[in-house]
Amino acid sequence: MRGNAQMTVREKYLVARKNLLLMLVLTVVNIVLFVVGADTMLLFSATVPYYGVVFGLVLGNPFIFLLGVGIAVISLLIYLLCWIFSKKHYGWMVTAMVLFIFDTVVMAVLYVLMADVSGILDILIHAWVLYYLIMGTRCGIQIKNMPEPIMEQAELPEETGDDAESYEDSNYLRRADMDVKHRVFVETDALGHRICFQRVKRTNELVIDGYVYAEVEMLIETAHELKARIDGHEISGGFDGIAHSYIGVDGTKVAKKIRLY
Repeated sequence: MRGNAQMTVREKYLVARKNLLLMLVLTVVNIVLFVVGADTMLLFSATVPYYGVVFGLVLGNPFIFLLGVGIAVISLLIYLLCWIFSKKHYGWMVTAMVLFIFDTVVMAVLYVLMADVSGILDILIHAWVLYYLIMGTRCGIQIKNMPEPIMEQAELPEETGDDAESYEDSNYLRRADMDVKHRVFVETDALGHRICFQRVKRTNELVIDGYVYAEVEMLIETAHELKARIDGHEISGGFDGIAHSYIGVDGTKVAKKIRLY
């Protein structure tokens, strides 16, 4: 069930990104339609870049034209970057949401100034786009905070007989101080233990059932792995040096989480 719930969140985030791209494409189409003199205007688009071009062309002032086109280009470029980079970092979805909130406010002000009640449909469509962007932001936060399961615990290799007895379990260093400010990179349950790979100030810690079993102090993090042996099993927590923190059991990664910073 947990895996299905995670997939649902990821699917919702993908839908939000698709709607962001659709809004961007339709905005560009609307600008092109206006420039070529068409009477058609598609909804589900942004207001600021569109009216930036409209005011620039209609008013005929060279300065206003350059300013309007510049605003349109910058706005569209930001939306494009938001769509591209939101695939890896939900912070770009937050940027798109904030920018579109501003766009919605500008649109509402324009309709009020023009006393145009026909814009109610446009406002409703804006609210629909905004709904998806807010949903994408919420899902992005959930994805960031959930570990990615790699395999089921039932598939973990088990050591039996002499192999299991040939290694002594590790002694813990101290009880983990959960009252101090710390950052959890990734945590999971495996083999009946709660395992956490976290950072306290400059020290990365492997915490098992509330006790620190291994640690390393690093100012600039490179690839590393902390290990401990519990109940005959090797438990590890580490950073791959690229983008993920992980937890492993007997050499097999059982959970990982993307490192955004």
